[in-house]
Amino acid sequence: MKFSLLEYERPDYEALTNRLVALKKRMEAAASYEALRDAWLAVKREIEYAEYREEIAYIRHLCGIDYEASTREVELQNAEDPAIDALRDACSRLALASPFASRLEEEFGKQVFARMAEGAVGGESESLKLQTTEARLKTEYRRLMKSRDRDEEMLFDVFLRLIGTRRDLAAARGFASYVDLGYRLRDRRDYGREELSGFRERIRKTVVPALWELKKRGIGLKEFPAKPRKSGELIAAVRTMFSDLSGETGAYIEEMVRDEMFDLESRENKRPDLWTCCMLPCLRLPFVIGDYHGGGMETAAAVHEFGHGFAFRTAAQTQPLYEYHRSSPAVNEIHSKTMEHFMYPYLELFVDDRRRDFIRDHLLQELENLAYRCAVDEFEHSVYELPGLTRTQVCELWADISRKYRPWIGIGAEEIRSGKSWPRQTHVVEAPFYYIEYDIAQIGAWEFRLRMETDPREAWEDYLALCRAGGSRSFGELLAAAQLSDPFGEGTVERICGPAAEALCAVL
Repeated sequence: MKFSLLEYERPDYEALTNRLVALKKRMEAAASYEALRDAWLAVKREIEYAEYREEIAYIRHLCGIDYEASTREVELQNAEDPAIDALRDACSRLALASPFASRLEEEFGKQVFARMAEGAVGGESESLKLQTTEARLKTEYRRLMKSRDRDEEMLFDVFLRLIGTRRDLAAARGFASYVDLGYRLRDRRDYGREELSGFRERIRKTVVPALWELKKRGIGLKEFPAKPRKSGELIAAVRTMFSDLSGETGAYIEEMVRDEMFDLESRENKRPDLWTCCMLPCLRLPFVIGDYHGGGMETAAAVHEFGHGFAFRTAAQTQPLYEYHRSSPAVNEIHSKTMEHFMYPYLELFVDDRRRDFIRDHLLQELENLAYRCAVDEFEHSVYELPGLTRTQVCELWADISRKYRPWIGIGAEEIRSGKSWPRQTHVVEAPFYYIEYDIAQIGAWEFRLRMETDPREAWEDYLALCRAGGSRSFGELLAAAQLSDPFGEGTVERICGPAAEALCAVL
């Protein structure tokens, strides 16, 4: 069914709560594996269906469709979801403590138990209130960001209040720092602060000097138009690419086009320059959102998001649990970033005779983003661990960190004094500590790019295996299954980033 025909029905949160409470009691009273399993799976079905209904409203909110009504629904979700999540986590704790836990793990795999352990971080009343406040502030930030003439004072005020709320939330949940809670919520078990600090330092020593030399030569991103002038033409180009790439991607794109599971049109109340991919539980289909203006590099954003959707759809067809339809962002972004490189043989569809310009800007942008995201990640760590910063101090902090990773970007004293120098990166607000995971994934995507040059068939098969596995294994296990290197391993950054820089220099 086409997305436009899907009917939104607000979840009855009171009835949902009652059903979850009843299922929790069934789990507590379960005297057999079958009884526990049935109640546990029923909890998952309840949550999945509620998320499906909520996602319809959230997609409309992001797209600016029935904006006032859909925004009210999202605000209601922000108020109701923390209590629902707390009940879900309580059921997870019961499953973890059950005498039948080993049989659940045997049937569904150990990864779901690892995720339950990470997610079960408590749902006391003070914590629930703070989660509601956090969600409300995120919605307010999103509302301010959608305006091209946004109020910077209000934006920064919401940002600081959000940082403070998250610190309070960490304390309420018994964590010494929001960084610790943030890592827990990001499902990080294969790497931690030490690995990320080392990763950022390798980028600083390997990538930043190479970029600095290019900047000294006056080399920067160009602006050039795409061949598709309208969003419908862009969809047609994506359709041709995906149809030719493989049977799996061809079937996927036909389903997406048939059901109109995308919205790339610009409109009032749609957040400017937004590119994202939402997932619709129950239907097991993605929905791609974009804001297309005809720019050459925007076409890569479209392919990126359709790449996310392909990975989700592929996992949803093979994995038994909804939790396994996606992995951690550090893996999910490998799917989408690699798809951008699968795009190279089809560039004539997207940028006509500007293929060389596209590859030049694409590789340069990827390298620049490696440095920028490391700066943002270090800033995030610092801002959560240095309470009481004034606006000027926040700007000074950002300026100092930015100079480490992007010495070619000048931040003047007046910008700092006036409070204008701080990252307005949406990820910092929407999903703390997410942004660096694009960099981690970039290493895997570039490794796939290298393998495409030597054995494209094997590279595709490993890519498809990674998509099919979804989130059913840990980060390290998924990389191993796809024959990808550990991005935190000794020499990996240097070995993978070097050829990317050489490929860029070849098209300058």
